[in-house]
Order: sequence, then C-alpha cells, then structure tokens
Amino acid sequence: MKNLTRYVLSIALSAILVLSAIPSAAVVHADDNQALPGAGKHAVSKTPEGWYDLREVLAVLLSGSFDSEEKAKEEYEKLTRLDGDILLGTDTQHKEIKAVNINDTMNFTGTLRVDVIKKAVGMITPGVGAFAKLDGVSSQFVAEFVIPDGMIYGKKLTKANVKLKNAKDIFEVTDVKVAGQKVTVTMDFVDPALKKAHKENKPYIARDLNNALNKVGSHLEVTIPGVKFDKTKVKAGDVLTVKGALSGNYKMGKLVTAHYDPRMKTLRDEYLKTPSKVEKFKNIMPAEYQDYQTQVTKLGQAVEDIQKLADEVKALRDEFNKFVADNKAVIDRYLNNDPYDKTLYENYSDDKNFEFPTGEPFKMMTDRLYNRTYQHDGHSDIDYGNKAANRPAKAYSLYGEINLLRNNIAKVPKLYNHWSRNISDEQKAKDKPVIDKLEEMLKRAHEFGNTDKGRLYELSMREFEARNSIVETYIDGFALQELLTNPQYGGIRYDNVGASEYSMMFMGWDAVQSEAGRDSVLENDASADKKAIQLTLKVTDDKVKTPGATNNKKVKKTPETGDRTNLPYAAVILLASGSLVALMTIRRKKVR
Repeated sequence: MKNLTRYVLSIALSAILVLSAIPSAAVVHADDNQALPGAGKHAVSKTPEGWYDLREVLAVLLSGSFDSEEKAKEEYEKLTRLDGDILLGTDTQHKEIKAVNINDTMNFTGTLRVDVIKKAVGMITPGVGAFAKLDGVSSQFVAEFVIPDGMIYGKKLTKANVKLKNAKDIFEVTDVKVAGQKVTVTMDFVDPALKKAHKENKPYIARDLNNALNKVGSHLEVTIPGVKFDKTKVKAGDVLTVKGALSGNYKMGKLVTAHYDPRMKTLRDEYLKTPSKVEKFKNIMPAEYQDYQTQVTKLGQAVEDIQKLADEVKALRDEFNKFVADNKAVIDRYLNNDPYDKTLYENYSDDKNFEFPTGEPFKMMTDRLYNRTYQHDGHSDIDYGNKAANRPAKAYSLYGEINLLRNNIAKVPKLYNHWSRNISDEQKAKDKPVIDKLEEMLKRAHEFGNTDKGRLYELSMREFEARNSIVETYIDGFALQELLTNPQYGGIRYDNVGASEYSMMFMGWDAVQSEAGRDSVLENDASADKKAIQLTLKVTDDKVKTPGATNNKKVKKTPETGDRTNLPYAAVILLASGSLVALMTIRRKKVR
C-alpha cells in the first residue's frame, strides 16, 4: 500500500506507543507455561530476562483486530513467518533428490525470505516516528549448517570465504566457527550511519535506519563453500541430508520519541495549501520527494477517474429522466398500481455536486476534504425529501446520488413484476420493451457500485490512499525537515516535554522451511516436520552436472542463487509494525 519501507522503525514505534495505551491487565505475557506462537527456540532468538518482547505487542494488537481468534492467529503466522531454505546452486531439491558425483565440491547457500514483512509495512501509517532517537541498537543473525557424517569441509572456513550476499554494508559476517560437522556463521548490524553517529556524538534516528534498510532486497544469502564427500565413508547410492537453521534478533536499549515544535501542524497545513513549497527538497530529500511526486500523480489520476464516474452517473440520470418523460403513459400505468407511493423521486443533487477539482487535487485535500465516499457539503448522503412539505429528495454525495438513481430506476420494474395484478398480460407484453430498457439502465447503475465491490469504492480507496500518503510525507518528511533545519522554528528535541521514552525492547525469531523449497524427502513424508530446513542428495559415481558443484579436476565458479535479500533486520522491526495492519486498515475504513 507497498513507500513500503520508508519509515520502518517509526512503524515499530507506533506499535509500542499503541501498547502504552493498553491496560497492563490486557497484555498476555509469554512464559514457560504459555509461550507465544513463534517464540524463539535458539539462544539468539529468545527474549533475555528483563527485556520486553515485542511479539507480545503483535499478539495483543492482532487479537483486537479480527472477529475471531482463528483469523488473528492466521494473521500472526502470516506476518511472523520467515521462510528459509538450503540451495545447491539454484536448486532447492524440492521435486526430487538430486544426484551429486562423489568427486564434486559443493557450495551450499542458506536463504531467508522476508517479502511478506515488507508488504505489511506499506499498510501502516508511520506517524511522526521518523526522528525518534535510537540508543543501543543492535541486531544479530546466526546461520547454522550441519553436514552429515560422510561429508567434510574441504577448506578452512573463515570470514573471508563465507559469503554474505545482498546485505551491502549494513550487515557483515563477524564470526565463523566450525565444531565437528557444524559451522556457525554470525552476522551483525554494522550500518555506517550508526558508526558515524557514535563518532560525531549525534543521535541515530529512525530515518537513518530506514535508509539502511532501503539498500537491501528480499533475500539473505549465506554461502558455505568447499564441501566434499568423504570417500572413505560414502559410496555411490548413499543418501545424505544437510540440515540448517537461521535465527536472529533485534535489540534496542532505549528509544526516545521526538518532541516537535508545536507549530509543526501549522507548517504542514501551509505546505498542503502551497505544494510548490516542496520543490526545495528535490535535492535535499530525493527519495521522499520522488515518492511525494508519485503520490501526487496517483491522487490526481484518482480524482480524474472520480470525475469520470460522476459524469457517467449524471449522464445515466439524465437519460433515465428523458426516458421516463418519453414513456410517461407506461411508467404511470405501473406507478398507479403502487399501494404506497405513486411517484418517483423528483430530483437529485445539484449539478455542482458533480464538479471535482480535477487537475488541482490539493483543493480536494484542503478546501473540499471529502470523507467516506465524497460528501459535498457536510450533509448526510441523502435527504429523501417530504412530499407533504413539497421538499424533493436530494443527494449530497456521489454515493447518495447512485443510491437515489438506482432506487428510481428499479421502482417500475419491481411494480411490473410484483404489483401489476390489475394489468392484463396482453398489456404487460406490450409494455415489456420499456421494462427491459429500465432493467438495462439498472444494470448499468449497479456497476457504479455502492458496496466494496463497486467502482466508487475502488476509486475512493485509491484517492484516500494517495492522499493519506501525501499527508504522511509532509508529517514525516518535508515539514519535519523544515523544523529541523530552519532556525525560525524550534526544531526537534529529545527532552521530557512532549517526548516518550521506552527501553529494553527485543524481538527474535527462528526461520522455517519455505513451502516452495521444501526438501523432497520432507514433502513426500506425511509424518515429517515440514518446517525443518534441510536438503537431501544422493551420491553417484556417474558423470552428472550438479548445480553449485565443481569437479576437483576443473574448478568452475559457483553460480549465484536466484533471489535477492532483504535484511532480516527489517523483518524484526516490521513484526511489531505488522501488528498494526489490521487495526489501521479497519480504522481507515471507519473514517471513510
């Protein structure tokens, strides 16, 4: 809704801030007797004593966001599931056990996919957390590979030859340990911006973290090179399994929300009324500026499409009114058989209510900020009028206009089908072409939609999301940057006035096997642990071409695995943020 990772940690802040408003009695803490789903199993993923488990934030918020416990659990699993896999070259070994020549040298790659978490972040309103100060930030991941008896490490494994891909300069391999058949690779968060902040004694803020996360992709890849078969222990036909595990955590010693100048709201409103003000940030904040431009384009297009829909509604209304006048005798014949009301609604909205500020979407956001489905002037959607008082019906929104039009068109066909007992079948047959035309009009009116399946709903969602993203950009971007840099404003402070402080926050997890890459042995075994990360292969002395393997006589470069990485660090933070998906979505729908 991705924009998806623009303010990642600020979203986590939002989750924490929401939690602070929840009574402590409502929070179910995980313990030995009642562990949270997805609780850490590895030492690195277990919540340390005295630290707050951010998974509890996730569990609490999701429990209040769905109408059933099952749906909440399903969403929790979806937002916390991190898929892992072991590859030989690009092959997941999902479909069948692959044969590997006994003389080959193999490179195994462990991968971690975190796309779902990036997707979740796009649905959250970041708030004003982009300038929150982060102290004691750290993140660590541990990848473990266990090769079976019958395999050996053909070279000494070090930080230099164990490769970490797609982490750029944000994560790096800091330790490699081999103990028997197991190799343990430790990766730590080493963001240069964090080092610079420490060196210059400046705050490391959420925006810095966001910039780090934007450098990476969708998969983490750790490659263990030079694995061979021990020919004294294996022979052709033997089947061997490599096992793996990936665990990680995110720790933050202290988080301090920013105290903003109270004039921020005024400044933001000034920007909204004068969008040209943001031009000066083209070079200062290129990423935010580009996102802003993209959303402005989307907003303008949505407004234009709403105008087109409104024009179609008006055209159908005018067509219907003319058709009624041209076929008055037939229409009146059935209206006269209505035991309750022998008239149609006399008129609808004023034509001015069909005029949208096309080409000037910011007018829609300031002068005419519509709620829900485009209220025009603060009235309810429909005033059904009062015939006794000679007050005709009137629609005050596009939603109301569609409803009135549908009700008017549908009335005579209903009477034709249900209330025309006094009309002969012969006469009804003669009137059928008029009824057919009305039903054709009704079908067109239904397509306009006044439900979540109609065009109006789809357009209103597009307009709202674009408008909301623009406002967020102002709040978390341009206006705050102005406060930070312009001496006429008070700037941003981290004091006890208007700022909140949170400490000792932790999140950890263990990866599970991706369904798409599940070892064929596990896939075909109904009793097997489908979450186990492993890869099975068969020893052969045949000449086979093995992905990711090289022959001792001629060494070939190991091919890369297919996907690219997103920092697992992003995943940790976003787990807390993902909990707000349902809440914020529901809230937005209610607002609209």
